[in-house]
Amino acid sequence: MGDAVLFLKNNLSDNFAVYFLPLYILGGRPVAILSGQMLGFKAFFLLPVVVMLDTLQIPLFYYVFDTISNVRFIKKIHEKAAKKEMRIRKSRLFLWLSLLGAPGVITITMLPLKGCGMWSGVFLSKILKLRKVMSYPLLITGSVLGCLLILGVGEAILKFMEAL
Repeated sequence: MGDAVLFLKNNLSDNFAVYFLPLYILGGRPVAILSGQMLGFKAFFLLPVVVMLDTLQIPLFYYVFDTISNVRFIKKIHEKAAKKEMRIRKSRLFLWLSLLGAPGVITITMLPLKGCGMWSGVFLSKILKLRKVMSYPLLITGSVLGCLLILGVGEAILKFMEAL
């Protein structure tokens, strides 16, 4: 990953969207934030960008969970979502977070682990039958806290690298 970040820094550092959006889409919040920090972007710039991208996902995920069509492509997406849903439902972490209720939505959204994030946060809020009016602020709060957590880890890594 270090080589990829150096390549991006040397070749694309002037074009933030060219590398940041693919990193966000393919690697998620942790990869995008950490690589942005490695490229020299500050937390006050990265935080609003990532929270905005996370927030834009919420209606998309609600739409996917709420509507299923007879289109073959949508059926395949639904089958993949159903498999992921069953895996998530069986995990101990998800069961524990569902017992927490609304704070569980914040927690699952903020965790930088595989299987956590906005998709799982929307899914948990649907299972808990939270209204969108209540779940949007919870999901956005989880996004902000998750970004701050990753930014803190990134700052620690940068300080450690400078000390070497």
